Amino acid sequence: MKLNRLASTLLVAGLAFGATASHADGLKFFPGMQSGFKFEPSVAVSAGVMSAAATNDDSMFVYGLDINMNCGLIQTPDNRIRTHIQINHTDESGMKATSFELSPRYTLPLGSGFSVGAGPVLGAVMADNGRTDKTLFGYGAVVGANYRKGMYYSGLDLRYLNTTESAGVSFENVALMAKVGINF
Repeated sequence: MKLNRLASTLLVAGLAFGATASHADGLKFFPGMQSGFKFEPSVAVSAGVMSAAATNDDSMFVYGLDINMNCGLIQTPDNRIRTHIQINHTDESGMKATSFELSPRYTLPLGSGFSVGAGPVLGAVMADNGRTDKTLFGYGAVVGANYRKGMYYSGLDLRYLNTTESAGVSFENVALMAKVGINF
């Protein structure tokens, strides 16, 4: 299946990227509890295409909200870990799904406001295939590119999410999403 091949590639790339990040010297734990820590949040609307194994269509429209900030649980000395919280929704091809995703990402600045990042994804998906609706646990990997300049924020994410199966409902999917929003 195409999704499994893409998922494997994404997971290996994300784990390799994360392994590099995990060897960083001077990791700080719970920096959000220390005075002077800046969360530097961004909020964006997102839209894109999703390919789900549970549907017969090649792609579905997906839209949502992305909130991201410097991670307050674990951080590198130069604040390269950003936590993304995403809520995504799709309602096509006889499948309705809303996902709540948490994704801490190690980011590398490229200069002039551009950065790239990768990391794991954990989530919960409320999926309805027209016969049964279930809440499913999801996990996967994401790679993304972002641009921040002043108050302007935009980005592009490629994300794989595998889900558990319950009563014949599953929602393994790959999504490519663009986002635009503001920095605070």
